[in-house]
Amino acid sequence: MTFKELKLKIKEEQKDLALEIRRGKYLRKPVNRTDITKDDKHLYYYGGEFQAWKIEILSNNYRHKHIMYCQMFNNTPYELIEQPRNGNKANSHDLDFYKKQWSELLDETVCDSA
Repeated sequence: MTFKELKLKIKEEQKDLALEIRRGKYLRKPVNRTDITKDDKHLYYYGGEFQAWKIEILSNNYRHKHIMYCQMFNNTPYELIEQPRNGNKANSHDLDFYKKQWSELLDETVCDSA
C-alpha cells in the first residue's frame, strides 16, 4: 500500500469511528433509545444494559489515532496537536502500536523531508 493510499484509508477509518462515537453519545440519554438499530445493540449493549464505557474506549482510540495520524502523515509536533491537562498525556504505548501497525502496511520507505 502506498503512503497516500494508507493516509486515505486511515482518514476513512477515523470518519467511521467519529460516527460511532457520535451515535453512542446520542444513545446515552434514555430518551433517545427508542430508535436503536441492530448495530447499536452490538456496539453499545451487553446483557440488555447500555454500556457507556464503550464510548470512552472509542473516544480514546480516536484520540490516539488522530495524534499518530498528524505526526506520521503531516509531521505535526505533539505540542501543536494538543495541550493536555497534567496527567492526561497520550499513552505512548498506544501511539507506538498505531505507528508500527501502519508502518507495516506501507510498501514504500518513508523519509522525513527537511
